[in-house]
Amino acid sequence: MVSSLHIDAANPYITLVGKGRKSRNVPLMSKTVKHLKNYLKEFHPNGDDSPLFYSLMDGRPHKLSTDSISLILKNAADTAQKSCESVPENVHCHLMRKTKAMDLYKNGVPLPFIMQLLGHESMSTTSGFYAFATLEMMSEAINKSAPKMADDEKLWKKEAVRKAIYSLD
Repeated sequence: MVSSLHIDAANPYITLVGKGRKSRNVPLMSKTVKHLKNYLKEFHPNGDDSPLFYSLMDGRPHKLSTDSISLILKNAADTAQKSCESVPENVHCHLMRKTKAMDLYKNGVPLPFIMQLLGHESMSTTSGFYAFATLEMMSEAINKSAPKMADDEKLWKKEAVRKAIYSLD
């Protein structure tokens, strides 16, 4: 519903209702707020409290079904694939949710924040799906831990280092 949006708050957010009718507040990025304000002007000019995204039946707005949302997403993914081969074949809502959660994790967002955003009650649910290191993450960690050296500096040429290496028997 439009009333779920709180875009004029100091920290804009949307209230979502998930499994078990549990609600949670999810922050909105500033660029998302801009898009939503434009969308509201065009599709909710009277400020009515109808479904935020809807289809018209009998001349009235009705909330979109999960099948309708899946079809919209599939069509958008099919269109995107034509110009970007990295868009996966089988795009679905849960894939987008998992991708965003993993992106947040890879960018250092703490797991408790991700848990809250996803609406998980247990940290083990969140950590079981998202808290694993990717090859890219491990590679970055290894490269960060390596000491920085000039290309021409070869430690093995230093007498003290050679003696230490040879004494490793």
